[in-house]
Amino acid sequence: MPMHAAAMNVFQRLVRSWDAVYPYNAAQVLKLRGRADVRAVNTAWQQAMAGLGLGPVRVVEGAAHYAQLNGQADRFPVHILPADTCLEAVLTEGLNRPFDDPAEPPFRPFLIQGADAFYFGVIYQHWVADSVSIRLLLREWCSRLLDAANAPAFGVRHPAEGYWDLFGSRHGDLRIDQAALGVFRSHMRFRRVLKVQTAGKSDYPVRITMHTLPDGAIDGLRVQARAQGATVGDVLLAAIAEACQRHLPVQRRPRRRDLAVGNIVDLRPHAHGRLEETFGLFLGFAHVFCTPADLRDWPRLLKSVAGQNRTHARRGVAQSSAAWMIAASAVQRLVPNDKLYHFYRKEIPLAAGLSNVNLNGTWVDAVHPGPLLEYRRISPTGPMAPIAFSATTLGSRLQLAMTYRQALLTREAADAMARSLIDRLCFVSGCQ
Repeated sequence: MPMHAAAMNVFQRLVRSWDAVYPYNAAQVLKLRGRADVRAVNTAWQQAMAGLGLGPVRVVEGAAHYAQLNGQADRFPVHILPADTCLEAVLTEGLNRPFDDPAEPPFRPFLIQGADAFYFGVIYQHWVADSVSIRLLLREWCSRLLDAANAPAFGVRHPAEGYWDLFGSRHGDLRIDQAALGVFRSHMRFRRVLKVQTAGKSDYPVRITMHTLPDGAIDGLRVQARAQGATVGDVLLAAIAEACQRHLPVQRRPRRRDLAVGNIVDLRPHAHGRLEETFGLFLGFAHVFCTPADLRDWPRLLKSVAGQNRTHARRGVAQSSAAWMIAASAVQRLVPNDKLYHFYRKEIPLAAGLSNVNLNGTWVDAVHPGPLLEYRRISPTGPMAPIAFSATTLGSRLQLAMTYRQALLTREAADAMARSLIDRLCFVSGCQ
């Protein structure tokens, strides 16, 4: 029985087309103190799904229709895994596995039981929900698991507006004509950017690795970034660009010498009206270009990245993202599915992408460090970037997840890239 229909925005339609080529899944994982009561975990999950009106989804006439599981909930329980299960392996398998059963909800929960702590995670189709939306779902699950008798009925709304209605020209100084011009200029700028090597159709599968910076490193990064007129996000992007320049296999061409790194932006704060309790996908993109001279000089590199990001913010990253998505959707209709990855590699040759989230001050912070010990996020690569870094700050700890295409990097090469990135961050923060 249909419960509601949520209008799909331009980004959801675009990402759903990527998902048709190869799974575009993401994940979020919590680590909680104690041993899990499996029955309580499963009951809380089913109640959270029902409470938010989520279930199997089908797309009809541009809208996502959610249906109730009703008596079918037991068909899709929380997947219970042995205590010695490797979390990285579970996430790697989950991001590569398609959601090909129309009766299954676009969320796959799992639990890894430990002696004194357990992991609870959700692998999900990214076109359905962004990171904020999944945290709404996990907030509902946590409240029911930790204090079922007093769990509040949070509830969420589902969007009816399109991107331009939500993120129009009232924010920033960018109008639609300026946004279109910006897309063209960016397209031309990408003609000077290095393209990564490719393995054709075997380029799709990804692998996950996870890393943790030393306690307090994030605090040092904030202080040092502020002293340089930058943000933690600027430092992360610059460090990623530097690591890619050192370790990423690229094609060398005389006219292609620069390197581009993408940044996933939460557009909710830029919307007309409040979207904090809205379930959906509200993300945008920005990117920075790094010249060879930038990449040889860390202070210069950070200054360049910070300056480009300030320009994005001033001009209106939300509006420019909407214009870019509209243009990409129009052009992509002419590209066959088996050429999609090649299309993005040629037209928007990003070396890597970053998703950076600070959970301090959110509901997650309120249950940390007990009973919630860790919170990790994992982003997909998709056709745009061969590597995706997810940075998640909680308390004084920064967690990093690295998603990379297996045909591009060996495990040893990926570990070397991650080590290079972490060494730079530790050096900047002063934790070495």
